[in-house]
Amino acid sequence: MCDRCKGIRTWKKFDTPDDYMNCIAYIRQLTEDDGNFELIKEESTCPLDKVKTENGWADEIMIHTIQCRNCGQVFTCVVNTWRGSGHFRKGRSR
Repeated sequence: MCDRCKGIRTWKKFDTPDDYMNCIAYIRQLTEDDGNFELIKEESTCPLDKVKTENGWADEIMIHTIQCRNCGQVFTCVVNTWRGSGHFRKGRSR
């Protein structure tokens, strides 16, 4: 990991829907504002701006994978909206 990745905030567990939405806002900041990370669309199941619809969540399980443009380190956010669990951590989802 490079110096950019060392400071990444991760979530071991989303305890509330707000935790997940805060994580999405953080990922958007990383990929849009600073531009140091990019969303890997092929490994993500839903665009960051489409996680909620007028009918609720976009899907039962959503995955968002980002990669550092400097060193290539990958971070993955996974959420299960049905069970109410999820996380954002280093590495790819399994």
